[in-house]
Formats: sequence, C-alpha cells, structure tokens
Amino acid sequence: MRKQLTKLSLLLFLAYFVSNLVTDALAQRPSGGQLQNRIQKFESQRGSKVLITANEVSYDNELGSIIARGNVEIVQEKRILRADSISYNQKTDTVSASGNISLLEPSGEVLFAEFIELKDQFKNGVIKEMRILLTDKSRFAAREATRQDGDRLVMNRAVYSPCEICKKDPQRAPLWQLKAGQIVHHQTDKEITYRNAFLEFYGVPIAYTPYFSHPDPTVHRRSGFLSPNFGSGGNLGGFIQTPFYLVIDEDKDLTVSPIYTLDEGIVFDGEYRQRFTQGELRLAGSATSADRQEGDPSNPQTKRNEFRGHLEAFGRYDINKTWRIGMDIERATDRTYLRRFNFFEPNGNSLTQHVFLEGFRKRNYAALNLYAFQDLRTSSEGQTEQPYIAPSLDFNHVGESDHFGGRVGLDANFRHLGRSDGPTGQRIYLTPGYKISRTADLGFVTSLSTDLRTDLYHSDQTSTPRVNAETQDGFAYRLMPRMKADWRLPLVRNTDISTQLIEPIAGFIITRNGGNTTDIPDEDSKVFESDDSNLFSMDRLPGLDRVESGQRGIYGIKFGLFGQNFGRNTAFIGQTYRFNNDDELVTNHNINQGFSDIVGRIDINPQEYIDLLYRFRVEHGTFKPRRNEFTFTVGPKAFKISGDYIFVDNGTSSGSLSRREEIKASVSSQITQFWSIRGSTHRDLNKGGGSLSHSISLRYEDECFDFDLTGTRSFIRDADITPSDSLLFRFIFKHLGQVSTNAG
Repeated sequence: MRKQLTKLSLLLFLAYFVSNLVTDALAQRPSGGQLQNRIQKFESQRGSKVLITANEVSYDNELGSIIARGNVEIVQEKRILRADSISYNQKTDTVSASGNISLLEPSGEVLFAEFIELKDQFKNGVIKEMRILLTDKSRFAAREATRQDGDRLVMNRAVYSPCEICKKDPQRAPLWQLKAGQIVHHQTDKEITYRNAFLEFYGVPIAYTPYFSHPDPTVHRRSGFLSPNFGSGGNLGGFIQTPFYLVIDEDKDLTVSPIYTLDEGIVFDGEYRQRFTQGELRLAGSATSADRQEGDPSNPQTKRNEFRGHLEAFGRYDINKTWRIGMDIERATDRTYLRRFNFFEPNGNSLTQHVFLEGFRKRNYAALNLYAFQDLRTSSEGQTEQPYIAPSLDFNHVGESDHFGGRVGLDANFRHLGRSDGPTGQRIYLTPGYKISRTADLGFVTSLSTDLRTDLYHSDQTSTPRVNAETQDGFAYRLMPRMKADWRLPLVRNTDISTQLIEPIAGFIITRNGGNTTDIPDEDSKVFESDDSNLFSMDRLPGLDRVESGQRGIYGIKFGLFGQNFGRNTAFIGQTYRFNNDDELVTNHNINQGFSDIVGRIDINPQEYIDLLYRFRVEHGTFKPRRNEFTFTVGPKAFKISGDYIFVDNGTSSGSLSRREEIKASVSSQITQFWSIRGSTHRDLNKGGGSLSHSISLRYEDECFDFDLTGTRSFIRDADITPSDSLLFRFIFKHLGQVSTNAG
C-alpha cells in the first residue's frame, strides 16, 4: 500500500514549542532589561536545553512580556525555530512571530510563514502566507490558515502538490496540483479534507470535486480506492478495474478489485494479506460467469455462462528455529482462463499446488511435500489424468569433516504417487556416500566421491494408459554402486590491469551397466537436456526414476578474463565419452554410446552496458547446432536493446521432440529525463510460425506523476483465446496515497 503523505501535525508543535520555550526563559530571568548580540542558554521545566540567539532580547516583568528581534533562532533538542522577531505576552496568553518564519522538525518537515499569532492556551490562532515542505518533497501553501480548538488546521485558498518547482521559473505552475477553497487537517482523526477542489495540469483545471479526503502522512494504511486500471481491445473487448483497499486490522488487509469488461461482464478479483509474528499469508483469486470452449481444438464446443475463476495461495510460517510450513498454490477452472482474462502467464504447461513442511538444522535438511498438478496443454498433448504426490519425504545429511578431510553424506526419499484413475506407485530411495578433496602443492585440485544408489519400487499399472507399456505390477529394486573422480588445474596469470584464467577439467565416473528396467515406471525423469550445467554431475538425468548407468569420461576447459577495464568474461566447453549403451536411455533419453554432443557457455560482461550470454550444444562429428541460446542486453538507458533467442533441434531432448526456434527482442529508450519508450516483439521462427505478439509502450514518470500507455497485438489462437489488439492506460498521482471520495 502506498504511504500516506500530508504532514500537517507539526503546527501543533509550534504553539507548544514557542510557549514552553519563552515562558521558561522568562521565568528564569531575574529582572527586566535588554541584552544585545548575545546567545542565551536556559533549561526548560522539562529539563531540556534551550538556546536563543538574537540581535536583541528585551524583557518587561511588569507587562509580562519578552521580545526577541533580529535573526532570532531558538533551538530545543533537534527543533529549530527562526524568525525576524518573536514576542510572548504572558498576561494575554498570546505568542506571535513575524518575518521569514521557519520551523524545522526532527523528522525533516519544514514550516514557512510570514506571521503567526496563537492564543487561548494556543488552541486558536492565525497563520499568514503559510507553506509546508514535507519529507517526501510534497508541499502545502495557503494565503491564510487558522488553528481551531487545538485540533484543526484550516487552510483557506490553499494548494497541495508533490511536484517540484521549476528552478528556472519558480512562478510556473507545477505539472499537477490540487487547488481548493479550503483544506482542513483534522489532527485527531489524522484526516485531510478538501472543499471545492480542482485538479490542475500546468495550471489548467481538468477535474472538480466538491469534497475530497485522504489520510495524513502519519497514517501508513487507510481504507479507500486505489488508482484504477483501464484498457480497450484484447479478448475482453475493453475493461476498467477499480481496486478498493480495506484495512481489517494492523496485521491484515483486503483488496477487492472488480473488473468491468465489455465482452464478459464483471469479473470479481480480490487479494487478502496477513502478517504473523513468524510468517505471512497471501490469498488471491477471481471468479466470473463467462462462456468457455473445450474439447477437440479443431472442433471446440462452447459452453455458455460457465463458472470460471482461479486461486492463488502463498504462505510461510516458522514453527520454531528448525521447522517451517508453507504452501504455493495456483489453480484455475480451465486451462485458458488466466491468459484470456490477463491475470498472469503460467510458468510452463501446468499449474502446481504445493504444500510442505521442512526443517533445517546444522547440515541436515528434512521435508514433507504434497504436490498436485493441473495440465494446461490441450487434451491431445497431455495425459488424461494428472498424478498427485502425497507424500514425498526427503532427508539430506552432510557430516562433519573427518580426520582425512572427507565428509559422509546421506540422501533419502519416499514418494507415493497416485491417480484417481490411472497408474500408481511407491518409491523408496536411499543413497549413502562419501566425498574427499585434496589440493596439491602443484596447484591441481582433485576430489573423489562414492555412493551406493538404492531404490525400491512398488507399481500398480493395471489401469490404461500405462506410464510404461511393459511395466508389470509388483515390486522392483535397483542397486547402483557409483564412484566419481575429478581433477582440475586452475592456471591464473595476474597483470596490472587484468586477471586471466585457464582451467582444464577432467573427470571419470564408474557404475554398473543397466539398472533402468521397464519394471520401474518413469514418472519424473522424462525430460533430459544435456548442457554445461550438468556435464560433471554424477547423474545428468532429472528426478530419481531413471539413473545414468555405465562408465564415462568427462573433460572440458574453462577460460576467464577479469579486470577493471575488462569486466567479467568467462567461457567453458566440454564433452563426455560413454563406454557402453543403456538401451532404455538410448530410446527415451537420447544418451548414446561414444562421444556426446559438445556443450558450452560464453558469458561476456565487459562493462555496465554490455551483457551477453551464449549457451550451445553442437553435434560432435558434424558440428551441426543442436541447441543455441543467446541472451543479450546492450546499451545505456538512452538506447538499450535486449532479447532472447532459442533454437532446439528435432529430438534434442526427450521432453520436446519437435524443432523449436523463436526470438524475443525489445528496444527501449529514455528519451528525456521523464519520457521513455519501449517496443518488443515475440516471433516463432519455425517455417509457418510467424509473429506471436508485438507491443509498444510510452511512459512518463517524474517525482509526482506516472503515466503509461501500452499497445499490444497478439497473434495467439487457443480455444477461446483469439488474435487481438489491446490498449492499456495507467495514471498514477503519486503521494496521494489511498484515496477515498464522497459527494459533499
């Protein structure tokens, strides 16, 4: 929630400060008289030190008055009051200050005025030509202000604006301001109200309201309307969203954001948040009644006025120093709802529901996880029945260093995977291991690790379709003793301007052949991708259902160039050699005997304005590209180009057998200090692919105003998502905080 802004309560202090200060000073003077060009020190009745500096100070005990003239400065603790003259009449209970008045608060707010007079125990008074500069640089100004009943500050013919004054022409109207016949600060209620207020842009009135209110800056949260969002086009035909923020208590709030759409009526959207002493909770969701399409994508069936919606839940709670619970849940009524109604783009082809309990203690980690999944692919692409995991139990342990410098480790897992109508099974995984490393006097680093991979499975594959067609019901087990040795020699050359690195790396892994029997269903290891990140892993396959068997050698070389004039630049290239085949891995995971594809990475970051990352995979014999990824950001804010290019050849990974080639690119420019523009495109470069989306946005942002105009053209077609054009507007008047409006 945005911070509330208007700080007027400092005026309360002015009356109290001057009266307490001057009466204490008068009470401690033994007799009347005049003293010039002197600094006077006193101690107030509260015990705080008071310092008065003035060209001339006069005392009259008979009249009960004190007058300070000429460059008057009064300092008490961290408050400073300056004026041309200050007087206090004890008999009439009146304090007045005149000429170039400024009051600096410890919090940073500053009050300026030409004349102040307060009486009636300083509950009432008048202030002429008042100006207030707040800590967020916003300002109040009024020709005249009155203090009433010690609780209200009434400003007549007043102006509020957070915009900075033009230095070249201070009389020029700010970008926007609120000009009102009357502005009232209710200090007890911490509320600021406006009567007959005009919103002006560059001095030109564009909107009027008879009554307007918002909390003062001491209020960090207050119920009210937030800035609306609105746009036209898209799959909704246009929309406007009007969020309302509701403070329930100090630790919880609710935002209700109904969306009014032209094509689909009202969509109810909301978010609930709560903070705990040891955790937090966020719940969000939406609901509507709208048409939707389902069935065969080539011949979809339309259902009228169906309930559609989604749910998001995020939570964390620390039970104690060891244990915490949490959840990360995303769920929608159907696979196209989130994209059609512009809530968020799903990460991948599914939505995940995850609830967990986990503990951390020294070098031990334990967790209980519950998973469910919602497939967002078309029925022809995905399985008819998604699995659930309830539970998955994990334990990981790394022991203390022993006498030889090695460490014992243990990884364990139990998983129950089920379906309401489909194959189910249980898995027990246990891998004890040991690892030791050495650094030789010659500089090379070696490490040796060994473990015993143990798996026990129970499968019930009677349902159709099966995960593996040949998998039989019953128990299956796997024992895989494994050993890995690796060696590296970092060669470093330092000069006055750079550091250069060449590091050859080699490794060897020994384990038994086979082990991937068809009696073990493959539920979590289907998608395999060989790249620089997993080249030296004991097992490159994801998940636990499949294991990389046999013997293989690994080798590569790393390069580096570092320095103030060179930035940070690294490169790596490597390859493996397998001595045997695993028929199951060849068929389903593209892991062949002999030399693997060559993989590598080049990361170039020579300066602030250049950041290039290239990752590749090429066929070892022909050097034909199998996978290319290129991410780049070039240029300063004045003109910046960035993008992502990806190419994946046919059959490169078991999870994506078809060729894929696409690019995302954007160009942005900070045209001036306040204006910027950005354009982007997303294209499918496969034959017959074409454009997926284009967008262009124009933005203005300064210290007091934010304006966004974004136009998007989408070419995506999927069920009830059709190609469309959209235009989105956003206006934010900064520092107004959470706004509430009433007719008055």
